[in-house]
Amino acid sequence: MAWVVSFAGQKGGTGKSMLSQAFAVDTQKRGRATLLADLDVAQRTSAEWGEARVLNGYEPRIKVAVIDPEKYGDFGVRAAGDGCEVLVIDAPGWSDEKTLMLAGFSDVMVLPTGASVADLRPTIRLMHELTGAGIAKDRIVTALCRVDSAGEIEFARSYLAEAGFSCLQGVLRDMPTYRTLQNEGRCVLEAGGKLREEAAAIIGAIRATLEREQVRRQAKPERFVLAPERFQDRGR
Repeated sequence: MAWVVSFAGQKGGTGKSMLSQAFAVDTQKRGRATLLADLDVAQRTSAEWGEARVLNGYEPRIKVAVIDPEKYGDFGVRAAGDGCEVLVIDAPGWSDEKTLMLAGFSDVMVLPTGASVADLRPTIRLMHELTGAGIAKDRIVTALCRVDSAGEIEFARSYLAEAGFSCLQGVLRDMPTYRTLQNEGRCVLEAGGKLREEAAAIIGAIRATLEREQVRRQAKPERFVLAPERFQDRGR
């Protein structure tokens, strides 16, 4: 069974695709067979990114599959990772309920967020939903994306801390360079200079979270899967 790292949240445009693409490149470069699953069958952002990467000849090539969760369900999404070591999931902007189902079989879930209150509040509410449904707090991480200044970063980290949550080291700044790389089928790790260093910091923090979960799993091998009746218990 593949290790599952999902990038999710309620809104689009938060950096889910950029981070998932970069993490897939990182794990593949480290010799771990990786599949990037694009669950947004309408937008196909990561699927088209993968096609551009092949056409432009960038290495390593990343295996990308478009999977319709409405058609195949959560177990179908999980099964897509069979034969791979790491399944990276790029989820669309989803409701809390669907995100809960995805979190149930993800080893690590990354919730990218901007620095505005309009982004932070729904992220915090979603984290409370996830932990309240039984998802371990250390399996959910937030990542600051599309930020512009040190003041924004400090505000967002403080806001999350006051709510009882922290976010990963590193940030993904709102930079045209990152968007240009994405258009060409490259990822933020393939930028140059300081932008690459910042991107490497946040991807490294996600990798460290997964590695901690792998160590924990070896000591306690059971895997928690959220059951549908949990939603009934919560009045959904």
